[in-house]
Amino acid sequence: MTAKRRAAAAALLAAVTLLGGCSEVEQLLEGGTAWTPQEADAISIAADGSVTEIVQDTLEESYYDVSELEDMIRSEITAYNAEHGEDSIKEESFTTEGQSVTLKLWYSSAEDYAEFNNVEFYSGSTIGAQVEGYLFDASFYQVEDGAAGGSAVSSSQVFKDMSLQVVIVQAPMEVHVEDGAVAFISTNAEMISADTVNATGEQEEEEDALILPSSKVYEGEETTYEEEKIANRVYILYDTE
Repeated sequence: MTAKRRAAAAALLAAVTLLGGCSEVEQLLEGGTAWTPQEADAISIAADGSVTEIVQDTLEESYYDVSELEDMIRSEITAYNAEHGEDSIKEESFTTEGQSVTLKLWYSSAEDYAEFNNVEFYSGSTIGAQVEGYLFDASFYQVEDGAAGGSAVSSSQVFKDMSLQVVIVQAPMEVHVEDGAVAFISTNAEMISADTVNATGEQEEEEDALILPSSKVYEGEETTYEEEKIANRVYILYDTE
């Protein structure tokens, strides 16, 4: 996990230093759901469009008092809700074990998640994503029975089924779809299960992979911020059940 945005962008990640050993979260979501995040930074997309975020980190020793850290997070949430609506964001849990901290936040919409964390993020229909200006300028793997494989395909193959929903995130991040099965992923991601993707942002070096000019990285050349953002943009398309 890198220091990138987050709710606690102004709080948790400002107060936390990664030491590389994040403990596993077990049965964090209510109801004993089977999904257990494998990565330190994870989100889950619900059928109603809400987003649940789970962040796991390790406090630098003697850097912040835990109660002070939680107060900072709650302050950020309160300030956001005062401007955007009382139920825009909720803190569902804040747990500690030694120096390990796990934060679980609920967002009423993808827009709230994106604005609060100041990140690029989209969750909704494929058509809506195109209207928002996303070009789907990537190559994709088709997913069958929870596994991605075969030759990479272009976005024209993806667009054959315009009923698909899509999540667009900046890597790295684990993404879980609560109500559906993944149908396509961009080639800079990998499958964990039929409904969960590890959005690594790392391109696999496949002989049959499509290399598009917009996502190509040229050795020895300095890349711009926009080029890096495009390269780290991960597309996850899924069928709803």
